[in-house]
Amino acid sequence: MRHDGHFWAIMLLLCGLVQGGTAFIQSALFGYAAEKLTTRLRTTLFRNIMRMDIGYFDMPSHSSGKISTRLATDTPNVKSAIDFRLGAVIAALVSIICGLFISFYYNWATSLLVLGIFPLAVLGRSLQLRYLKGSTEKDARDMEKAGNIALQGIENVRTVQSLTIEAKFQKMFLECLLGPHKQAKKDAIVQGLTYGFSSSILYFIFAACYRFGLWLILDHNTPPMHIMKVLMAVSFSMGSISFATAYIPEYKKARLAAGLIFKMLGEEPKIDSLATDGQKHEIKGLVHFKDLHFVYPERPKVKILRGLDISVEPGQTLALVGPSGCGKSTLISLLERFYDPFGGEVIIDGINLQDLNIESVRSHMALVSQEPILFDCSIRENILYGLDHKTVSSERIQQAAQLANIESFVKSLPAGYETRVGEKGTQLSGGQKQRIAIARALIRNPKILLLDEATSALDTESEKIVQEALDRASEGRTCIIIAHRLSTVVNADCIAVVKDGVILEKGTHSQLMAMRGAYFNLTQKQIKHPTSN
Repeated sequence: MRHDGHFWAIMLLLCGLVQGGTAFIQSALFGYAAEKLTTRLRTTLFRNIMRMDIGYFDMPSHSSGKISTRLATDTPNVKSAIDFRLGAVIAALVSIICGLFISFYYNWATSLLVLGIFPLAVLGRSLQLRYLKGSTEKDARDMEKAGNIALQGIENVRTVQSLTIEAKFQKMFLECLLGPHKQAKKDAIVQGLTYGFSSSILYFIFAACYRFGLWLILDHNTPPMHIMKVLMAVSFSMGSISFATAYIPEYKKARLAAGLIFKMLGEEPKIDSLATDGQKHEIKGLVHFKDLHFVYPERPKVKILRGLDISVEPGQTLALVGPSGCGKSTLISLLERFYDPFGGEVIIDGINLQDLNIESVRSHMALVSQEPILFDCSIRENILYGLDHKTVSSERIQQAAQLANIESFVKSLPAGYETRVGEKGTQLSGGQKQRIAIARALIRNPKILLLDEATSALDTESEKIVQEALDRASEGRTCIIIAHRLSTVVNADCIAVVKDGVILEKGTHSQLMAMRGAYFNLTQKQIKHPTSN
């Protein structure tokens, strides 16, 4: 007996070592697979987002908050359902099958009794899963909305604080969370009821097995050891079932998250920014907007362009002036192919823009907008954004900075070009940000330079400095300028007055003044009201 005791003690010790080793391998392999899948999901999803056209991001359902939620929250939810817990669930299912096999082997009658009652235990969890499915989808929408509000409040914190609307944002954020909070309390009750029901069923099964087993032992001479083995196997199986059903909430989250992710992955862009097809043409700078008609996808009833037709020769400057909302900025968006026109063509060097490779075309253009976007990195990195840092010399960076009238300012900084500009360039003034944006445009040596009200938000002194930089930047390039201060475009080769999506008149400054038409009226208004647009 002592020898047997030592033997089984050693066997149990070995079983413990084997169990520990296999558990480690299971956890490590499933964790590795889950992390690899999560990384692939994130990168694939982000790539798919980056290739979408601008119209995609104009839709309320594709706000930055919702997209951030997909990347930050939903991919980990998928991971939580396929990491080591999935391995444990698979092991539990195998244990259930083995337990049922053992119980059937020793006494099929008792096993059938267990199988007859077992569906009641599964029923409770099934009802829970069905109930939680609808509430989880609604909670996800509410949480997306809350995330979007939080993102807006944080990104625009200066505006929020200056308007003293912190309490309003807190209230909106709280209102979005109230729905999930109330639903979570209801879910807790449902989960408690179903868990209690499932736990009770286990005891009901044991009670039935004991009573039925006693009848078999007394009336049918069934060996008591067989009944005990069946009860042990059933007990083992029931424990595994409880563990497996505890996985249901994770599965529920993962299924919802995977559905949202794959829905986004399945969306195809109207204009693929990463497309490799199309001609790679060496741009010379001849641009022709031919009979353009356009409406924004989110405002299909509002016509922006109504048969607009105008062209600009290589190396010339075209200035677009007119009231806000008349379609000036839309022309730049169409030229950059952020959108496609609903009618007409955008033609570059005699080739329809849609027939050209989109990445190649954009590499020959540079856009400087009213609100320059700088990234949270150094001045050097901001100037070099979009270029291979290794192929651009320091002399070329300094040359671009000199043309943009920013070289002397950068040299006055202790860290020079390595000075970090902060998130969205918060460490710099408006004029300094604008000049860095101009340097970023010039270092690309674009054939077509696009200036969308690049000086409208600047004070007089900053505007003068930036305007000098823009005048130098436009030399030898096709330049399309959108301006509301007419004094900045008097030297343009062609000035076009846009109104209601059409060209009212065009010509040089002197020609348009002599016509005493729409352009003349605009200049007179600005003389009388210099601060008006």
